[in-house]
Amino acid sequence: MSFEEIYTRYVNAVYRFLKFKLGDEYLVEDVLQETFLAVYQNLHKIAEVNSPKAWILTIARHKLVDQLRKKRLIEVELNERMEVDPGPDHLFIHQLLCHLDETARTILYGLYVEQLTCSELAEILGIPVGTVKSKAHTARSVLQNKLKEESV
Repeated sequence: MSFEEIYTRYVNAVYRFLKFKLGDEYLVEDVLQETFLAVYQNLHKIAEVNSPKAWILTIARHKLVDQLRKKRLIEVELNERMEVDPGPDHLFIHQLLCHLDETARTILYGLYVEQLTCSELAEILGIPVGTVKSKAHTARSVLQNKLKEESV
């Protein structure tokens, strides 16, 4: 698979992931560029990976953390910097997701938006598959309870 094919296939998924995590358009563009530069430099490793998407998103996550450290933003919670669509549905979803920790939000995003498997998420986050499953179950339970509270 050529770099152009990889870029075309995965650039939108990486962009959405970074946008979800950061919200800041300029920072997203910087990290996106750094991610695909690293992919290009390590293209020879692509044959060794089980899931190219998970591999690329792992690189993106590492570049995101590196970028935040460089800018000394790591202490600021990511959800405070996320841009929220002012629409009532988006605001409601954002409020619900604020009840979850960062890892749980990332897991739900990966499962339901990017349609990653639990093992791919485990690889991206550097945690065991069982932890991904457990956190996903707990996050769904928390959201269900919050939805029940809202409807009462």
